[in-house]
Amino acid sequence: MKKIVLAVMLLALSATSLTAQEQKTESVEKVENTKTTEEVLKAEEVAKAKTEEAAKLAEKEAKKLEKEQKAAEKKAKKEAKEVKKKEKEAKKEAKLKSAIAKQKRNVSKVERKITKLENKLSQDTAAGKLSPVAIEKLKSSIAKQKLKLVKENVKLNKLERK
Repeated sequence: MKKIVLAVMLLALSATSLTAQEQKTESVEKVENTKTTEEVLKAEEVAKAKTEEAAKLAEKEAKKLEKEQKAAEKKAKKEAKEVKKKEKEAKKEAKLKSAIAKQKRNVSKVERKITKLENKLSQDTAAGKLSPVAIEKLKSSIAKQKLKLVKENVKLNKLERK
């Protein structure tokens, strides 16, 4: 009987030690599972943080590129405006040169006309071909041409000042 009691006790002890050992292994597995899930969660958080940081960097880079592009467009517009302004000034200057040349031609034309009328007056009066009325007409015509010459010279001076 002692042997049976001893065998039962050994059996009970081994059963309790087995259940205790199973409980330990289950708790170790739970701890390991908890550690693993915590590690996974931490890894996911780190990965999420890295992706967010990468997204922020990409956004900053995109903004920087956009800003540079706008600056380049602004510079191009400014240069185009300068080119237009220079072309406009060149056209204006060419027009002014043309107007000056035309005015000089007008002045020389009036001077030639005055010279011609004075020559006619002096030659015809010397030859005695002109009546006193004709002489007065020529003199008034010469006076008108001289006034016209003064006006043309004033216009020419204004153009040359520009």
